[in-house]
Amino acid sequence: MWRMKAYLFDLDGTLADSRPGLYHSFRAGLKALGLPPLDDEQLAPFLGTPLPEMFRALRPDISLAEIELGIKAFRAAYERTGLRQTKLYPGVTEMLAAIVRGRRSIWIVTSKPEPYAGIVARDLKLDRYLAGITGAGLDERDTKRELIARALAALNVSHHEAIMVGDRHYDIVGAKANNVMPVGVLWGYGSYQELFDAGCRAFARSVDDFRADFVEAEAGLKIATAK
Repeated sequence: MWRMKAYLFDLDGTLADSRPGLYHSFRAGLKALGLPPLDDEQLAPFLGTPLPEMFRALRPDISLAEIELGIKAFRAAYERTGLRQTKLYPGVTEMLAAIVRGRRSIWIVTSKPEPYAGIVARDLKLDRYLAGITGAGLDERDTKRELIARALAALNVSHHEAIMVGDRHYDIVGAKANNVMPVGVLWGYGSYQELFDAGCRAFARSVDDFRADFVEAEAGLKIATAK
């Protein structure tokens, strides 16, 4: 019977909720660019979005120098306080432990800069479960397609031996570009419709549902479709 070898997980919005720290840091970046402050509801669609893309959405004519300025301001605020405001979603530790017991590898694939992802993983004690982390460079220009490809190469697994688990369309598009099956999680920052429109057809409504349907299911990989 076909058996999964590797689980690729997005970080923010999938394993952990980083909203408070990200909102604070987003506002620091916007202030540095002279953009008006946005409330939490206005910032929510940008969760999981690479910063250059966010800044371009808010100011289409923004220059590379301004993007770098905004990233620098974001980074200063995030390093000062934002990093420490990330919390695990309930059930994540138990879910990761179940994967490890099944002798399958866990790899974080995130658009967050890799050094930050490493700090968050250590702070939240996720590192004990991980085979590794693939994150973006500090300029945040890496696409999910590129990051997933790097993770597969590092794990030395083929595309049909892994799934990509994430909450935003970037995760779905990146997985499909690598012929990896995506699983959309509905407890994170994206919506069912966003994930479906990106091509996702396998979903989990909660961490416990994911653990039951995609980790502990006895009959191979069970596809759970959201209603």
